[in-house]
Amino acid sequence: MKTLDYILKKFHLTFNRHTPMPIAIPNYGRDNLPSLFSELGFKLGAEIGVEIGVYSEQLLKGNPDLKLYSIDPWKVNDDYPYQTVQSKFDKSYDEARTRLAPYENSHIIHKFSLDAVRDFDDNSLDFVYIDGSHIFQSVTNDICEWLKKVRIGGIISGHDFLGGKASMGMHVKYVVLAYTNVYKIRPWFILGAENRKRGQVRDMSRSWMWVKQN
Repeated sequence: MKTLDYILKKFHLTFNRHTPMPIAIPNYGRDNLPSLFSELGFKLGAEIGVEIGVYSEQLLKGNPDLKLYSIDPWKVNDDYPYQTVQSKFDKSYDEARTRLAPYENSHIIHKFSLDAVRDFDDNSLDFVYIDGSHIFQSVTNDICEWLKKVRIGGIISGHDFLGGKASMGMHVKYVVLAYTNVYKIRPWFILGAENRKRGQVRDMSRSWMWVKQN
């Protein structure tokens, strides 16, 4: 079954040309994505923005057959204005290496995103999950460049689809809305609940995703 058909069937979703985007999947958060990737038979992926390796470990645990590239510069830079002390990046890198060391299919790439992307062939990855710098230019670059590396039928996804103040450097939502509108991406999805209804995943930092199509 094709990836998009599988997702629509799994979550009992339908859409047509009049359906507003994005389509919310409120009872499903990013912690569930490793299982979804496993169900889809995804075996090759990348996480952009790793920090201490917590989500990379989730991806590997939830999909034992996965070969995962965990990509992060772990370096003070202008695109990441929230952290300006190199020693903290060094500590995060050491923690990530220790956390991911037990996983033989884990491959840490200590590079900036736009340097690392050159190491991958186009249409070679089953998925990419983006959680690096959240400023407008960086998010735009990551989506534009890493989407090329995802195969047809693969998934591009990312974290922190939230409506914070743009002045705080939280631009993910603005970029994803603009990109999907300009390139007429349909359908695309938001994971996690925006409100606190009982039984829903209350993921304040929701994830976004879509299936790469022809």
